[in-house]
Amino acid sequence: MGYAAIGSGNTGIDEVDVFIPELWSEYVYDYLQRKLVFRPLVDDYSDMVQGKGDLIHVPLISELGVGTKGQNTAISYDTDAGAVADITINQHKYASKLFEDIAVIQANPGMVEKYSQAFGYSLAKEIDSHIASKLITVTSGANTGTDNEITQSDMQTALATLGEADLDYRDGEMMMAVNPTVYADLLQEDRIARYDVTGQANGAFSTGMVDKMYGIPVMMTNALTSDTTGVVGVIFHKSTVGFAMQQDVRMQSDYSIDHLGTKVVADALYGCALIHATRGYKFTND
Repeated sequence: MGYAAIGSGNTGIDEVDVFIPELWSEYVYDYLQRKLVFRPLVDDYSDMVQGKGDLIHVPLISELGVGTKGQNTAISYDTDAGAVADITINQHKYASKLFEDIAVIQANPGMVEKYSQAFGYSLAKEIDSHIASKLITVTSGANTGTDNEITQSDMQTALATLGEADLDYRDGEMMMAVNPTVYADLLQEDRIARYDVTGQANGAFSTGMVDKMYGIPVMMTNALTSDTTGVVGVIFHKSTVGFAMQQDVRMQSDYSIDHLGTKVVADALYGCALIHATRGYKFTND
């Protein structure tokens, strides 16, 4: 029944009851990476904190001025050091579970994979929610009412604002994230012909997918609220938020004599911060 096999002398816990981290770690890590939505879409500074430090200073490099060179005159140099944004590694998240019969589970690779997916999914959801909480703090945006709908007029206003901020939404560097209710609303037949860029007016209607709106890739996420108040959608540039994971998913265990079971924990250490507050646009239900 999953209890430790106790014998004479120093036998202790039978080896089949020992947790094998290598068996779990690869599954958890792979599933975590597949389920992370926002991490691949923002700047990643993980290499700067692997195994050391807990603070990253990101220089906010401003646009350089251009001067006119006069004959027999010296060049003027820009000496502005610029501002700095900090990414603090201060998020230590974990998922845990007590298994009363770890040996039975580890004897079945399919069960290990399923439980590992549960660990990976929980951590990925938490990390994505944290990144989303930074993205929705961009400074530009508009109220869209309370109906979880982004209209053509809302989009045109957003695109104009982004363009005026020197953000070219046509270059593939911008991304749009919306909650499931807004995403479903975009699938309305009268909107498909308007937004679908494949040339097939009914393409999204048949596939259930809206690939792009006005050239901007669209993704659906539960990290944005579907309530009548709050940010329901955001357009952002890759450099809007910076993310750093100091420690990838780590699997650890401990046998509990009190519970006659194995306590398993998966944890990750990371941080993220808003780097460029003006490189985005949010849609808010009010």
